[in-house]
Amino acid sequence: MTQPEALFYDLSHDDLVAWLAERDEPRYRADQVFEWAYRQNVASFEEMTNLAMDLRSALAEDFIVGPLEPVEVSETEGAVKLLLEMLAGGQVECVAMEMHGYRTACLSSQVGCAVGCAFCASTIGGCERDLSAGEMLLQLITLRARVGAIRNVVFMGMGEAFYNYEAVVASIERMIDRRALAMSPRHITVSTAGVVPMIHRYATEGPPTELAVSLNAADQELRDWLMPGMARWDLADLMMACRAFSDARDGQAVTFAYVLLEGVNDRFEDADKLVKLLRPLAHHLNLIPFNEVPERPFRAPDPRRVAAFAHRCEQGGLNVSIRESKGQGIHAACGQLRRPR
Repeated sequence: MTQPEALFYDLSHDDLVAWLAERDEPRYRADQVFEWAYRQNVASFEEMTNLAMDLRSALAEDFIVGPLEPVEVSETEGAVKLLLEMLAGGQVECVAMEMHGYRTACLSSQVGCAVGCAFCASTIGGCERDLSAGEMLLQLITLRARVGAIRNVVFMGMGEAFYNYEAVVASIERMIDRRALAMSPRHITVSTAGVVPMIHRYATEGPPTELAVSLNAADQELRDWLMPGMARWDLADLMMACRAFSDARDGQAVTFAYVLLEGVNDRFEDADKLVKLLRPLAHHLNLIPFNEVPERPFRAPDPRRVAAFAHRCEQGGLNVSIRESKGQGIHAACGQLRRPR
């Protein structure tokens, strides 16, 4: 039998209902198949034992279901990183982290990244292609098969999520669909480097998830140097988009990620600029000491410097936290995911 090429997780519930109707199968079968695929984490359609054998065979002829076998698995305390070969080509990394008694999945949205951030490994080699909604869901399914239940999802892996807007939104819709993964949208975070038009769009039509913006500088010239792919939008426009998001979501705060780089953006004057920029907004500032990337020349500030920077921001009235990074030793922390070395 020819191996099917279509990934089951790319089907919406309506798509599956239509596929079943073409075969004179009742609508309720879609709920049964979704239950097996998303809740039971089956590795094959053969395991869907409350379906007729003919239906299971038809599904197997048209679709691929079940977790992938990782190309490589890296583990350390509190983190598991998988290197996955995507069925449509290209390899991506995804991570499961355990924090505060819950597991969080960090998913990639593209094979590589085109934003070009000076401190990030994901952009080395550029962007090969977008991932489909099903390929993002497949990362989650595969991580769950490896580590167990996952409560939170962050789109903070490889790629710029808002350069793959429709597929990311489609994957989230399946995550929060009660017939599929039934996750709380408040346990899902979409991260963007600052794609201003898509922030506006997401504010009005996107699912009610959390939003994170990678900021990294409150100075236009410095940000343009650190994040050249975002230089087309200035900070004023970015802040306006973030305010629009908060206004459209009843005052929901935006998380601003700020990677601290020794001698680059960790001075008190940088903190004071952050205060001026963010204090008027509903915000949460998440400080992330730089995680080592061998090809990048930066270093993380001394922990005392990080604490002093955070204190300066707090004195200025900002809501601040310092990221507890997991998985640095296996290159699984923020900014370290990448295509194969």
